[in-house]
Amino acid sequence: MDNKQYITRLSRRATLNYKETQQLVSSAITMITEVLAQDDLLAIPAFGTFETEKKDEYIAVDENSGQRMLYPPSVIAKFTPGTILTKSISNQQ
Repeated sequence: MDNKQYITRLSRRATLNYKETQQLVSSAITMITEVLAQDDLLAIPAFGTFETEKKDEYIAVDENSGQRMLYPPSVIAKFTPGTILTKSISNQQ
């Protein structure tokens, strides 16, 4: 399902028009991004948890050239599904 299909389905379910639903989804994504940018955790009951994970710098060897490369530290976004979401998906299959 792509973004347009998702917003269309959500707008029907929420009885909102397409534009309102699009703004709602955009606001939710912005909020999640802001929370993660502050290195905070966002837990949505029955859905899951969004959090950041810091990766230290590391050295790796390029297989083709044999040259050692230093990769800088980074921060990645991580999502862990909640128990209720996991169970509901399992029950539907």
